[in-house]
Amino acid sequence: MDEKNVALMAARSAGDYLLEIIKKPIKYKMKSRFDVQAEADVGSEKIILDMIRENFPDHDILSEEAGDEKHDSDYLWVIDPIDGTINFLKQLDDYCISIALEHKGELVLGVIYQPHLKRMYVAEKGKGAYLNDQKISVSSEACLEDMILSADTTTEIEARHVIFNTLLHMADKVRHIRIYGSSALHLAKLAEGKLDLYYKGAGFNYWDFAAGIVLVREAGGIVTDLGGNDITRDSQSLISSNGRCHDLFKNTLKP
Repeated sequence: MDEKNVALMAARSAGDYLLEIIKKPIKYKMKSRFDVQAEADVGSEKIILDMIRENFPDHDILSEEAGDEKHDSDYLWVIDPIDGTINFLKQLDDYCISIALEHKGELVLGVIYQPHLKRMYVAEKGKGAYLNDQKISVSSEACLEDMILSADTTTEIEARHVIFNTLLHMADKVRHIRIYGSSALHLAKLAEGKLDLYYKGAGFNYWDFAAGIVLVREAGGIVTDLGGNDITRDSQSLISSNGRCHDLFKNTLKP
């Protein structure tokens, strides 16, 4: 199988596991006051990693729970086995499995799967973005004041203050603000045209965003950091838009 089909199969298999395990009480532990790790995170990750290792044993891997696995490969898989763990534990729909692939430092594949709703987002560099095999694109909204802004909080208390202060600053500059609790799904919804803007001002983790970055770009949107730079593993922030007024959005975020 090629990389895309392995990613799709891994996402579906992990999703089936999550739908089954949620039927019974799930053990979890608090990694910090605002961050949780469930046994389902580890189980989902194992399914994905086993499938990747079986098909591509020499590929590098970066995963939220397992960390780095290096083989000096040109390929790097970036995995979040459950993005939105608290939503999952509360049996809300807004959680997903996120799988991305880099080739020589460039993101080339993104898969985001929402198991409860059977929604499979997939994008390959240069081939467009799709939801359940239907092509998707960002919205055509052109005025900032008519746009829906989405955002994420973080597990760091000081960073939370920064984020919420920025959202308060933006409250009268956009139509609505949404917080779903899953970074990957925010970007997937933006790629689908359901949201227009996204802001993560601090508390950046690459595995939360890698697959979504591919989706947004292939759907016609823009993803940068707050300074307008391309996103890397070392980025500290991320903003995204449908591309109609990205610079205005970036500049308006600054109080």
